[in-house]
Amino acid sequence: MQYHFDTPAPPRIGVESSKWDLMGPEPKPGVVPLSVADMEFLSPPQIITALEDTARSGMWGYTSWGDRYYEALRGWMSARHHWEIQRDWVAQVSGVVQGLGAAVRALTRPEDSILIQPPVYGPFSRAVRDNGRTLVESPLKLTGRRYEMDFDDLEEKLARPEVTAMILCSPHNPVGRVWTRQELKRLGDLCLANHVLVISDEIHNDLICPGQEHTVYAALGEEYARNCVIGTAASKTFSLAGLCCANLLIPDPEKKKALDQEIHRSGCYTHSIFGVRALEAGYTQCGDWVDQLMDYIQGNYRCLTEFLARRIPEAWASPLEGTYLAWVNLNCLEPDPKVRAGLLEQAGLYLSHGSGFGDGAFERFNLACARSTLEQALGRLAALLPA
Repeated sequence: MQYHFDTPAPPRIGVESSKWDLMGPEPKPGVVPLSVADMEFLSPPQIITALEDTARSGMWGYTSWGDRYYEALRGWMSARHHWEIQRDWVAQVSGVVQGLGAAVRALTRPEDSILIQPPVYGPFSRAVRDNGRTLVESPLKLTGRRYEMDFDDLEEKLARPEVTAMILCSPHNPVGRVWTRQELKRLGDLCLANHVLVISDEIHNDLICPGQEHTVYAALGEEYARNCVIGTAASKTFSLAGLCCANLLIPDPEKKKALDQEIHRSGCYTHSIFGVRALEAGYTQCGDWVDQLMDYIQGNYRCLTEFLARRIPEAWASPLEGTYLAWVNLNCLEPDPKVRAGLLEQAGLYLSHGSGFGDGAFERFNLACARSTLEQALGRLAALLPA
């Protein structure tokens, strides 16, 4: 089936959309926020049909996941990511963020330190600090305009006895890197040598640009798999964030037991019938939709970078290898992040500001929207430029 992404989705005004509510009760005409990481595309028609059928049943009682759910998850991981999972590895949670917090509480101690790699998704630092652990940062380094792990810095910090875990973002939000197998193995070897647990947020693992390949951290080998927790969800892939359905995959039995206990103790699980049915439909019927989506996202990225080269040559975007999020250096527009944020919003352009990820020189653009919507947004950016 050929899918079409050029038709803008209807505005989400008055429906308590976290993304749209950032713009206030009356968004300016022609503006869509390119901020919060959910899509301005309808979910695949197969998922819409599955949810309509579920809604028409009129019975939405207590629900658990079963064979159909597991087989959909297993088949998707095998076909898309070449990773063979087992049923007893699966723990369902409300979301990957909630799962990260549960993993921190279950598998580290209050006196421990946990490492992250900024600029990175803001809830990583909160998962550490809000749970009473100490944050250690190993910033990514720029080689030209491409981000890389700083292995010299990692080697020193992972060797600290108080560092017992790290939260890995793979693919990386916001810089758009898809880590190579070699990079992940080098990182994994450091973590194994220093007894550091890897908590890998792989929620964007399906959103891989053509020519790139995602490696699930646990797929590096059994030794690596037994020293990790993998977080996944269908939410980013199919625009399902409001259905609150994610999975933690934990190959080590002792870690799985401890995490199950924490999930039940903290109540961060959910078994929504709509989330379950949406995942089943997405993972069994919508692979072609994802492939066509990423072709379209890559076209949007080209549209963005061509605009920057033509109109703001001092600005630049890091290469997009995965996710639908572009990381753009707009320091030339206005070096003060707060002033720049105000200018952008006055122009009707709502982005995720880099200061929330750890680098105020950047803005994050959500490219999961119709091309015409992106062009409208870029027009508003152009309006800020000197005549």
